[in-house]
Amino acid sequence: MTPISPPDPASVATEFLRSVLLSKKKLPPEVETEYQTCKSRRPYMTKPLFIICIIFLVISGTNFGQEKYRGGIVYGPKAAFNISAPEGWVLDNESGAEQGLPCVLYPKGESWADARTVMYAKIASTQFEDVNAFVAMAIKDMEKTHGKPKEKIAFGKTKDGHDYFINEYPATKTYSQWERIAYVQLPKAVAYIVLSSRDEPSYRKDSPALKEVLKSFGYLEPKIDRNQH
Repeated sequence: MTPISPPDPASVATEFLRSVLLSKKKLPPEVETEYQTCKSRRPYMTKPLFIICIIFLVISGTNFGQEKYRGGIVYGPKAAFNISAPEGWVLDNESGAEQGLPCVLYPKGESWADARTVMYAKIASTQFEDVNAFVAMAIKDMEKTHGKPKEKIAFGKTKDGHDYFINEYPATKTYSQWERIAYVQLPKAVAYIVLSSRDEPSYRKDSPALKEVLKSFGYLEPKIDRNQH
């Protein structure tokens, strides 16, 4: 019986990298640089060194798929703001787009559809410029399903000095999610970031991430069209 030779590590790694490069996603600049370096050196490399180079690229290529974006901008008619993903989280501006959520976050290794805890960021309707008026309306609209929240369980200032407070919505008989919402007063607008968990243990574990997002929060002034009179 002829023994079966194990696959060549360099061939396996090269094929894996090839599948990454043929995907629709663009390699991050640092991975692209390493790839070009390895590619240019290949004819002169010893086999073990080339294998190490390919393995590095495979690791980098697989990791960047979960990185998505380190920061994102949420736009509204009267204001915009940017936030960054906390340590261990992914910021994604694609997965929630069909639901009208252009900026969603979830733990690394999970997905928007399946994560036990997610976050999303939005700007309130243009009819609301005052945070207290917006929150009063939200509480009234959600009371039948969510019940009354624990109001202002935390408060503080964002990275750039805007006031915020957080309301907590424990699960009820009619709504199974555990949620807390941060409301931020902006000039002529209200921003809010929702953290939502499928169960209480996940909520207790992940809820500190909301404050971490607020630490990265930065208000962006709307652009003024100087051609308008």
